Amino acid sequence: MFCPKCGTADQKKNTYCRKCGEYLPDLSKKNNTTFGGNTPEEQIRVSQTLNALSAVVSFAMAVLLYWNHWGKPDVSSTVYMAAAFLLTIGVWQASNYVIGRKLKKHFNKRKEGSEIENKSAEKQFQPAQTNEQLPEADLSNIAQSSITENSTRHLAEKINRKSS
Repeated sequence: MFCPKCGTADQKKNTYCRKCGEYLPDLSKKNNTTFGGNTPEEQIRVSQTLNALSAVVSFAMAVLLYWNHWGKPDVSSTVYMAAAFLLTIGVWQASNYVIGRKLKKHFNKRKEGSEIENKSAEKQFQPAQTNEQLPEADLSNIAQSSITENSTRHLAEKINRKSS
């Protein structure tokens, strides 16, 4: 597989380019992403959005439950357990959001590092002219293209002589 961004050959599908860091999806398979996003970076963005939304909703619902039922007589303990469970979910989703942010920064650093590395490599390794690297071809010792035809004919003549 070739990288669509820089053209580097011999890449593996569903990995990152060794030269420029671009994600290389497997285009032969149907994309089975759950909530969208064709690349891991896009999937992280979608996941972060869902984590933030569910954390906010969980915290809001827990606060509403505590606010409406705190200190009132005849309130079932199940309401307080549900509020505690919603707080736990909110904390879990908030921590997932933070982890997603760190992962996104890691992807960005990796991509920036590969771009800087590519620019320095391009400056260091400038392509040379072909005539500077290779001498002119020596065409004096070229074998005939019909060498196998002649040897086959000679063998056939030898076989005919022996059989006669």
